[in-house]
Amino acid sequence: MRVFVAVDVGDAVRREVTRVVSMLTGKLEAVKTPPKVVWVKPAALHVTIKFIGEVEPAEVERLQELLAPPIDVAPFEIVWRGIGTFPSAKNPRALWLGVINGAAQLAEIEAEVSRRLAGVNAVELDDRALLPHLTLGRVKMAGAGIDWPKILKAVEVRHVTSAVDRV
Repeated sequence: MRVFVAVDVGDAVRREVTRVVSMLTGKLEAVKTPPKVVWVKPAALHVTIKFIGEVEPAEVERLQELLAPPIDVAPFEIVWRGIGTFPSAKNPRALWLGVINGAAQLAEIEAEVSRRLAGVNAVELDDRALLPHLTLGRVKMAGAGIDWPKILKAVEVRHVTSAVDRV
C-alpha cells in the first residue's frame, strides 16, 4: 500500500486550482503540439508532509498508532504563490503551487512525523528537506514548441490560503 502523511488544502484552494488548471489547459491546447498533462483531481489535492512509500498492509495499523496522537502545533495559514515546476521550467515533469508563508510550520510537522516513525523497520524515511508544494499536474508527454516559462507566467494565481488548525 502506498502511504504518505498529508495536510488538506481546503475548498478555497481547490476552487483556485480549478480556475488555474482551466487557464493552463486553454493555453496548452492552443499550441501546435500540446503536451499531455494529467491534472490532479480537486478532491485529491493535498500537501505531502512525509512520503513513506510502499508499506505492507499489516504495518499500516502500526503507523496509524504512532501518528494518531495530535501533533502540538499552533494554528497557522499556508499562503500559496505562483506556479513552479520540477525539474526545470523549460522541461517540466510536474507543475505545482509553492508556499510563501507556512513552510516553517509544515517543516515542524514533518520533523515530528519523522521523529515518531524513526526506528520503524517497515519505513525508510527520505532525509531530503521538505519542499512544501501543491502538485497541480504531471506532464506525461512533453509536446513540442511550448514556451513553458511564458505560459506559466501568464497564468496568475490569486491570493489564496489554507488554514491548518490541527494535525
